[in-house]
Amino acid sequence: MQDRTAHHDREATVAVSAAPAASASHVAPGPLRTLADVLIAPRGPYAEAFEILIVALIILSVASIGLAAIPGLPPWAIHALRIEEIVVVAVFSLEYVLRVVAAQPRLAYVFSLPGIVDLLAIAPTLAIGFDARWLRALRLLRLLRLLKLQTHFLEATVAQRTRELADKNAALEEAQAQINAELEVARALQHAILPATFPARAGYTGAARMIAATTMCGDFYDFIELPQGRIGLVMADVSGHGVPAAFFMAVARTSLRDLAALHADPGVCLAHTNQTLCAQNPMDLFVSVLYCVLDPVTGGLRYANGGHNPPYVRRADGVLELLDGGGALVLGVMPDVEFPDHVVSLGPGDRLVLYTDGVTEACNNSEEAYGPERLSAEIRDHGDEAPAALVARICQSVAAFSGSAPQADDITVAVLAREVS
Repeated sequence: MQDRTAHHDREATVAVSAAPAASASHVAPGPLRTLADVLIAPRGPYAEAFEILIVALIILSVASIGLAAIPGLPPWAIHALRIEEIVVVAVFSLEYVLRVVAAQPRLAYVFSLPGIVDLLAIAPTLAIGFDARWLRALRLLRLLRLLKLQTHFLEATVAQRTRELADKNAALEEAQAQINAELEVARALQHAILPATFPARAGYTGAARMIAATTMCGDFYDFIELPQGRIGLVMADVSGHGVPAAFFMAVARTSLRDLAALHADPGVCLAHTNQTLCAQNPMDLFVSVLYCVLDPVTGGLRYANGGHNPPYVRRADGVLELLDGGGALVLGVMPDVEFPDHVVSLGPGDRLVLYTDGVTEACNNSEEAYGPERLSAEIRDHGDEAPAALVARICQSVAAFSGSAPQADDITVAVLAREVS
């Protein structure tokens, strides 16, 4: 019985081994390559179905090996198992040839672990002269195909997930680019609503600059034309950064501008603005505000401070004064707050310097703050320059001090000068 089994195995082997040879000799490389692209290539139209077929044949082959080991099988069963073996090996041989054709370079696949496993899956049947018992044992090497295919499926899954992730990243990048473009438009609009020049008044000049820490700015300054030729000067700093601070900045600026025309006293104007902001503050933001009203005829300056940095006045003789009155509460936190007025006079040659805490709290890489001392030194040493030049010098001084350290807060500076008559 053993000799007959070996004889049948050899016959099947000869039949199967002749088929790939005949196929290879008559099929041109072109059709083979086309078939490999359809069945083997990762994105081939039938690659997934072909892999499923291979898995099914591996399971069928391993099951048939177990069945063939059962003693006393009827002849028809043995014959059916032989046919099954021929079909399985023929498909495996075709797959092996297609993978060799598709591989670049081909020898890399032939001598790779997956290639050796694929060859071992068909070698026991293609080999002639093996005892049938060893043949059955070697056919069990097809179990390695399951491990190889599992790895292949994992690689295919990883590749698919990688492609999906790349597509999602591309979509996110496109969405981010659109957001950035919209933020750039919003930033341009925010800068556009602020005055570019100081109102024309004989004997007075002014300048201001705002440098945002992010795309949108929470700081703002303003020059307001008031009745009787007076000029309102505003320096404000909204809590936080970015889009929320920018929206609250717009609300605060609009409210203050509208109320400034109705209330001559700065303190009263801030009190009404505070009431408006407390009623329209769903995000619980707040804003520090220094609001000044200049009488260009007399040089008188009335101001009220809502929790903002006190301004400097540099006199024509170089003396530097820090204006008091900064103890009041910021706006938007608590209603019914009073803001007292203060009065100072600007003489010919004097400079008024307004700023936000982004100037004094700017830090370098050693986490050292710029501080009011450096700011006052710049104003004292260069305060006789034109307002635009002094603003630029202060901003350059802060930038040079900070170096490569990231800007943590918005920076805004404004200078008003009364010219020497």
